[in-house]
Amino acid sequence: MKKIYYMVIAIALLMVSACDSYFDIDFQDQANLEEIFSKKNTTESYLVHLYSYLPHDEATHNGTGYVIPRSDEGLFGFLGYGPFNKLRSGDYSTAASGDVAQYNAWSSMYIAIRQCTIFMDYVHLDREDSQKVKDAMRAEARFLRAFYYFCLFRQYGPVIVWGDELAPENAEGPKLDRNTVDENINFIVSELDKAIEDLPATLSEIGANESWTGRATKYAAMALKSRVLLYAASPLYNGQDGGTLRAIFAQKMNLSGRQIFSDYDPSKWTRAAEAAKALIDEGTAFSLCNDGEGANDFQKAAHSYQNVFFERWNSETIWGWWHLGIGHTDGGFSTWIGATGSFMYATVPNFPSPAITTSYAMLQAYTPSLKMVDAYPMAESGRYPVLGYEKNGRLNDLSRPIVDEASGYKTTGWTGDFIQPVDADWAPAFKAHNTTVGRDARYYSSIVPDGFYWPSDKIKKRWVSFYGSDPMITVPIEKYESAALNWVGYACRRWYKPNTAFVTGSDFVGAQRYVYPAFRLAEIYLNYAEACNEKPERDVDEAILYLDKVRARSGLNGIKTAYPEINFDNAEGTKTIAGVTKTG
Repeated sequence: MKKIYYMVIAIALLMVSACDSYFDIDFQDQANLEEIFSKKNTTESYLVHLYSYLPHDEATHNGTGYVIPRSDEGLFGFLGYGPFNKLRSGDYSTAASGDVAQYNAWSSMYIAIRQCTIFMDYVHLDREDSQKVKDAMRAEARFLRAFYYFCLFRQYGPVIVWGDELAPENAEGPKLDRNTVDENINFIVSELDKAIEDLPATLSEIGANESWTGRATKYAAMALKSRVLLYAASPLYNGQDGGTLRAIFAQKMNLSGRQIFSDYDPSKWTRAAEAAKALIDEGTAFSLCNDGEGANDFQKAAHSYQNVFFERWNSETIWGWWHLGIGHTDGGFSTWIGATGSFMYATVPNFPSPAITTSYAMLQAYTPSLKMVDAYPMAESGRYPVLGYEKNGRLNDLSRPIVDEASGYKTTGWTGDFIQPVDADWAPAFKAHNTTVGRDARYYSSIVPDGFYWPSDKIKKRWVSFYGSDPMITVPIEKYESAALNWVGYACRRWYKPNTAFVTGSDFVGAQRYVYPAFRLAEIYLNYAEACNEKPERDVDEAILYLDKVRARSGLNGIKTAYPEINFDNAEGTKTIAGVTKTG
């Protein structure tokens, strides 16, 4: 398998630590900056420092990335856990304090942006690197600056864009004019276009080796461009289809009286499609993970999907970083690099002694949402079982799904002598609820339903979601405020590698080292499919071609085969399944 070379963030931060004397200075001191950038090793250390601001997108509930709590794919079981619920309700701001302040990325991202600009201004002073290497490093800083602006944009909407200027140290927030959505998007995209010109396709082109795995390449910049332009085309930023929401957005003006949110522009879908296709055509070194092993095609499909996470720097990962989380050490909790202990600590059931010591008792506080569970299709028909939910007043009642009868999904009854299809060959047959039977390979690779065996031959026990006599339990109610930490009866296991033990601190900190796939090829395929379906010159065949590539990796038949009754050439005909096909 051909690798794209990136930087190992763990090694990078160690380099920064080794050069503390250089980073204890005032970066705005002209003489010190000239000294730093005159040498190869200190210039590289400064570049490493720019990567240290990467948000913790992989975190379950903490940090500046927090992909999980700001999405609808999961729930946090602690009723009293403030930050998660405040974020979900929108109860935070740039002035946030207390427990929700951890989600305030405003300050840290603008500090990162400032540092990137300084690097770009001074890297030319490096006397020990070639011009090609200096151009590539400047392009890395430009890419990172664009990425940090994107991080601000995805959280706060359109923000203040400083361009190549350094924000004045005496800047007063209330007097600063917010840039428009289009100005934010156009700046980020123009910066990425410049970065793409000088970034290498592989780090070997600039003399770097695998020890630098994690550094940005031109494909990372192209992937970010694809995502940014898809955001720009979406209804959230690209006008509205009329109604109250559009009227509200149209009234949003900045200090200079300009409309912050633009009117609908269908050509933005065309730009999004072109950006995704450019990466698909040029990034021929990437391919979907399809090398999973197993006793049958279903298991091979499941393990192919799992390899997106379990195989470091696999063929599908365009850019990513070592998992940045919280690990348990003998001295207590501390930050460490390159493992998934904190994620597992929040998702795995509370295995009893002697399988696991009480000091490492799992919380299982993070669980998949019912909407996430319902999004997985049926393996045989390839159809999505739930089309929506009945209304209960103004809200959807998730306990009353609207079921596609042709999918083969059953909401009641049991299947006897059920054999768990993935990662539990040792498990005997058992009675499974019909809602958990016949789902696609990703379903069994990502979640463990109530009553299934936890996929560990070291435990060999069925998992139940309530505190009872079975030793495979969630945390008892006396320990936390919530009467039931697991709200929905499903455990998350997406990053749990089968048969992994969690017994000692080293099992958390060192045993499970994955790469977080910040951008991967499946996303680009789905970006392209969505944009092709929405752009003015609608291209149904292209959309279905790339949607079906992702479906085939999971063992699903093509979308036209799954839905023979739908006329996909008619835009209205696809609304039946719109919104549930992008499960990757």
